[in-house]
Amino acid sequence: MPDYFEVKQSSEFGRYTTATKNILAGDIIFEEYPFVVGPKANVPPVCLVCCYTVDGSENGPRCPKCRWPLCGNCIGHEYHLEECDLFVQNHVKFEDFESYEEPCLQLDCITPLRLLLAKDSDPKRWDEEVSIMEHHEMNRRNTDQWKMDHRNVVEFLHGPCKLNDRFTEDLIQQACGILQVNAFEGRTSFAAGCNLQCLFPKSAITAHSCVPNVNHSIYPSDQFKITVRATIDIKKGETLYTTYTNLMVGTEQRQDHLKSGKYFTCHCTRCEDPTELGTHFRTFKCNKCELGLILSDDPYDDSSKWKCSHCEFATPATSIRKVLSVIQAETDALQSIEFGPERLEKCEYVFRKYRGVFHPSHYLLTELRQNLIELYGRVEGYELQDLTDNLLEHKMSMCRSVLNVLNVLYPGKTRTRAMLLYDLHAPIVLSAKISYATGLIQDDELKRKLQEAISMLEESTNILEWEDADSVEYNVAQIGKQSLLQLKESVKSI
Repeated sequence: MPDYFEVKQSSEFGRYTTATKNILAGDIIFEEYPFVVGPKANVPPVCLVCCYTVDGSENGPRCPKCRWPLCGNCIGHEYHLEECDLFVQNHVKFEDFESYEEPCLQLDCITPLRLLLAKDSDPKRWDEEVSIMEHHEMNRRNTDQWKMDHRNVVEFLHGPCKLNDRFTEDLIQQACGILQVNAFEGRTSFAAGCNLQCLFPKSAITAHSCVPNVNHSIYPSDQFKITVRATIDIKKGETLYTTYTNLMVGTEQRQDHLKSGKYFTCHCTRCEDPTELGTHFRTFKCNKCELGLILSDDPYDDSSKWKCSHCEFATPATSIRKVLSVIQAETDALQSIEFGPERLEKCEYVFRKYRGVFHPSHYLLTELRQNLIELYGRVEGYELQDLTDNLLEHKMSMCRSVLNVLNVLYPGKTRTRAMLLYDLHAPIVLSAKISYATGLIQDDELKRKLQEAISMLEESTNILEWEDADSVEYNVAQIGKQSLLQLKESVKSI
């Protein structure tokens, strides 16, 4: 299929892409295969192909030829063949590394090495698509990162691997920078879906915004091909925007990530607005008055005051950061609890504990809602049929609250929206059937509620079917399609 974008240049974005035709939400804009795939940096010992965490000791799974970490399922895989030959030829040994938690710095060289080897095997694509990324990395990477890559990658490739005549230090540093700034995170379809990095040259030059108009799907079952789609309607000539950060955190957190990892400051409309486009995604409630909301004077100034919109109360940014740090740590700790009723109950406790501190749409409350949405209906004692009317209403209310935020900050046909719609349809159906059985609603209202659920499920399954056939999302779509058939039969029978 043809690509529906063209590359342009500006002082703001450097190289970026615009639409060459009117594009409808859900349309494919372009597809491409990665230039390179490999383990992320700073990971514990992993299989070099599937990136599943492995035993890094001498007794752990190893490639039979080079003796680097490789699980039995990945022996002979093409991703490892060229580096394997190089390790064997130069007697490059993998040193025992027994920790499952500390980063195994020996593995930091793997993906940069694969990128350099791919440059030699496909110089045309490197020259036309990859090397154009150079100005971003070489000019923006900080001294500490440069020194770290020199120690962990350059010295290793020039020393034990004996590649100093083949790849200069500047070229190796360029490869490290290209990966750090431009690589996408993917997940394998095997070994429990482990994280790795993929470099997609076309996708990497799409401009960033904290309110994107495109998203992407990566297909591990098709050599990690990426498909980029429009999430909303895009007019011919409009800029295509993806995102390089987590959209579901506040401006400070997004900016910190972009500055430290991507080396730029975002000036999108969302970042410039203290209310985050009216969502109040990082707004506090004032504890000195009943009506006030506490907002930052300047989202770009770490030292700016946060002031109440209704009274004279003001507090320094340092105090805000301290409060956020404490509550974020408490929220993060919930993930260490086994998926089950204890996590749900503690998550509910934290949610109720802090909902008086923040605006209802604050990102930390939104994160807690997302956790609770996933738990209600899926854990023992709180499965869907066990939920009281109040808990069914609670789950529906949380789904709608998160959807209201997404409609502004991450609008359109997205995986996040689709999964929320799937989670919302089930309590709507169950609540409607209970109300009908107890005489609270009649045929017309039952049919209306079931039709509402059908519309949600249709939208959800249509979006989730775009995902890889081995993904959780695609499997949810297949379950959703079966539920759709049953719901439509129920409506016919009323």
